[in-house]
Amino acid sequence: MDAKNIFFIGFMGAGKTTLAKKLANRLNREFIDTDKEIEKTWNMSIPQIFSEHGELFFRTQESLLLNQLIKKKQNSIISVGGGLPCHNNNMKLMNDNGLTFYLKRPTKELFQRLRNVKQSRPLIQALSDSELSAFIEDKIKERSVFYEGAKVILTREQQNVKSLAELLSKL
Repeated sequence: MDAKNIFFIGFMGAGKTTLAKKLANRLNREFIDTDKEIEKTWNMSIPQIFSEHGELFFRTQESLLLNQLIKKKQNSIISVGGGLPCHNNNMKLMNDNGLTFYLKRPTKELFQRLRNVKQSRPLIQALSDSELSAFIEDKIKERSVFYEGAKVILTREQQNVKSLAELLSKL
């Protein structure tokens, strides 16, 4: 495998950050979380950025950061926000400049994972359980065209460091 970056994409709550961080540790590579980088840059939480500046502003910041990372970083493992691949041609940009892994999870599992952390997620914090379930279903349908464009689609069973390290050694 050459020195390309590896991008983890998928819906919020899929485990992108956790798995990317573990893989980075295993492979002794730099780990970058785009949401954390944006929070550092703006000295605000993602919910604050959404609240004060709106989603369009946030999506623009994601795209600017992605372009900077592609220009400045090599051999890094990057976890991106759930909506990042769906805006500003970002999916193509990641595919052209690295290896993309889509962490595919069943909607029921995403619901269980997200229902108790809604307050930290600006797009879902005001939703009831039934609204959350419908939101996840709708957004997955809307975003799957982007997510499914990843170079590697990982099923639930493949989403562990050992499987990923083996897969990377074959690429």
